[in-house]
Order: sequence, then structure tokens, then C-alpha cells
Amino acid sequence: MASSFSTIANGTSKPVAPGYPIPDPCLSFWLQGTRSSSLLGHRTTSSLPSEADVVIIGSGISGAAVAYFLLTGPDPPKSVIMLEAREACHGATGRNGGHCRPDCYRGYKGYKGSFGKEQAMKILQNEMDTLNLVNEIIEKEGIDCDFWRGLSFDVAMDEEAVEFFKSNYEEFKADGGLTEGIVEWIPDAEEAKKRTRTTNALAAAEFPAASLWPYKLVAHLLKLCTDKHGLNLQTNTPVKSVSDNDAGEWTVNTDRGTIKSSKVVFATNAFTATLLPEFLGKIAPYKGQCSAIVPTRDFSGDKLLDHTYSHRYGVQDFDYMIQRPKDGIVIMGGGRWEVPVEKLIGNTDDRTKFDVLTKYLAGSMKKYMDGWGEESPGEGLLYDWTGVMGYTPEAVPYVGALHGRPGGYITAGHSGHGMARTMTCSRGIAALIRGESWESTKLPECFQPTPERLNGPKSVEEVWCNEGGPVAH
Repeated sequence: MASSFSTIANGTSKPVAPGYPIPDPCLSFWLQGTRSSSLLGHRTTSSLPSEADVVIIGSGISGAAVAYFLLTGPDPPKSVIMLEAREACHGATGRNGGHCRPDCYRGYKGYKGSFGKEQAMKILQNEMDTLNLVNEIIEKEGIDCDFWRGLSFDVAMDEEAVEFFKSNYEEFKADGGLTEGIVEWIPDAEEAKKRTRTTNALAAAEFPAASLWPYKLVAHLLKLCTDKHGLNLQTNTPVKSVSDNDAGEWTVNTDRGTIKSSKVVFATNAFTATLLPEFLGKIAPYKGQCSAIVPTRDFSGDKLLDHTYSHRYGVQDFDYMIQRPKDGIVIMGGGRWEVPVEKLIGNTDDRTKFDVLTKYLAGSMKKYMDGWGEESPGEGLLYDWTGVMGYTPEAVPYVGALHGRPGGYITAGHSGHGMARTMTCSRGIAALIRGESWESTKLPECFQPTPERLNGPKSVEEVWCNEGGPVAH
């Protein structure tokens, strides 16, 4: 099913269930480099068990991290099965920009407007917590995923973006937010151009970030869990429906059989509403496009970029970019304003690309970076691909126990910002499954899938198609 929205006469959008992941998506740069993976076609057992203590639906970073924290934590479940519609980690995680980039100030005013000052502070703190936890897990488990930790630039490309960055920075700081030694505001255009190597920069902010090979991180966690901790991973097994009763007994239906369980985790991101209709309009697919670019000589060798980037126009429009220290390849995504939003929101077709975005991404480095120069044969665009994100009206995820559905848990709707959130969210889900309190998770309370959020007046489609998106994004 390639599209999950419909535009009605008054210009608003009517949410439609996203269906299921298409079976033959394009391969991202990350997935092209892992065709020898032992996880391809992996099924721990030839048939599905009829019962399991915990069923995890989805094998991206959210699902993999839930399995990891459950199975390596105290009192692990005796049986955990993971069901994946396609190959392991071939959804949004295997298609992202490889960017673990916490928001250290930028979304503060938007989150404050939606949830209040205290929750806004918690949202931003959670993102730094996530960066630190990703770093910790990679070091603890010796994960080879090209992890690099350093600094990132927000680069303002027009006056509206300058005001957006500056006002968020100043209000965050005035409300007691920590910026000393974390965020540096660079208001002078000439200094911003020099430091960011960006031709038309008007201002910039610098703060911590990291880059990595997302598939390799997830694959390591999945292999660890299957080889040493008893995870039963079943790829190419779409979940077609779920049902539950008041006693907390869940039935998970697939074409290969049915599984009974007392606990089900929905790490289903853009496709959540197909299985949980209460999330229709509250988590919607959003198609994005990303690219791999071979740098010119002036951005190679000892001239590699030493920061990751986001170049922003106005409040909503931005590109994001990393340069991989290991091979120098630039990963660039964005350009979404080149395509009508009605063709992006609700679109679950990650088999095809937009030609206009291919052309845009191919020329983006020359447009942005001072001295990029002419591209010699073999330099420039190497490959581009698409992926499907899961957006919410407020640009924050749904994380926690499902209201009124005992034994059901969700971590989904990460709004294109999952690498900066999912690891702590999955750790929190594991804690809740063990019976620990919400407070123990240290997650923002506003992430929870409360009736108030689910009954909110605006759908994702309305926010994006009619209002241009949430201010916080």
C-alpha cells in the first residue's frame, strides 16, 4: 500500500491506515554494505512458537534495543520473539542519515508551547541522555558501527532561521536551560561562514552530536540477543492483526501462525495504526529521501568536515548531513520542500524515489559548502534512497503502556528524530515490562500514550498539510 492519506474538498487530510511495509524496498547505502549479513532471511526457529512471554513487533533500533535491555537486564523473560515484516532493520533505522544528534536548545519554545516548561526541559535532557546511552552501549558491547562523537552545527540560511535559532536559544537559557559548555551561539555571519565552511551562512550554533552506521549497531544487538540470550527473531513475517482482552491476553496473527502472549511491544513506527487503530491520525507515515555523496578533493583527506550539519531555512525546512570519518562519504538528506507535502505525508512507498529530490541532493554540497568545486568523474552523488518515518502531531513519540490495554506497550512515532530518542525509550519500555515505575525510566511524561494525547484535536495530516508542521520539529 503506497499511500495512506486522502485529501478532501475543504483541503484537510483524512487519515487512512498505512497498511503493511512493502516487500521489496530499495536498498539504502547502509543496507547495500551489509549484503553478507547472517541476519538476512534469519528465522531462529523454522516455525513460530504458539506462545511467548513477550512479543516485539519491529526489528529497527527501537525493537532491537527493547530486546537488548529486556534480555540483558534483571529477571529476563524466558521467551521473547521478535516479528519483522521484512528483513531485519530494513525499515526506517536502516534508511536514516546515520546521525545521533540531540536537540540541545532548538525545539525548546515549541515543546514548551505544547507541554509546558518542565516537560520541554525533560525532552531536551532526554536527547542528551540518549546520546550518552548510545555511546555507553557501543563501548560496553564493543560494537563496530563506525561510531564517531564530536560536534554539530545548526546553520541558519535565512533571517527567519536566525530568529528561530536565536529565540529558542535565548528563551531556553532564560528559563534555566544548560548551555555553558554545551551550546555555543555564533551570531556573526562572517564567523559562522568561516567556522561552518558554509558559503551563505548567516549564523550558527554548535553542540554535541555523533554519527554511526545504524544497521551495524542494530545487527550487533540482534546477534547478541539471538546468539547469547535466547531471542527468537523471525524475519519476513508481517503481523497482520492483533487482539487482546481485559485480562491482558494478546493474540498476534501472522500468515505463518498465531502467537499468544501476555506482553506485546509495538516498535512499529509509521505502520502502528494498521495494528492499533487508536493511533490513526496520531502516528502517520512520512516519506523522506537521503543520499550518499563522494566528496571532492577539497573535502577529503585532512580536509574532511569535522562537524555534522543541519542547514535550515525558516522554521521547518532543513537538510541534514554527516561526513563519515572512516571513508569520507557524505550522507545528505532533506529537500522535502521540493515535493508537495501531500505526496510525503502518508506515503509508505520506500521502493521509489522522487527525481526532483535526486537532483536536489546531487547539487546540495556544491550549494552549501565553500570550495566544494567541480566534481571529477566518480565524485558527487553515489546513490540515493527513500525511507518512511513515523510522525506525530507534536513531533514527540508515543512511549509507554497502552491505556486500557494491559500488557501492551509502544515506542513509535519518533518523527524523523529516532536516533536521538529510541535508545532511552526502549530502555524505559524494558523497565515498565519488568514492573518498574514510570519515574524510574527518567523519560518525559508527555511521551506517554494518554487518552488526552490520543483524543487531541489535531491529526498529523492536519498539522503537516494545513499548518506546515509543528513548530518544535
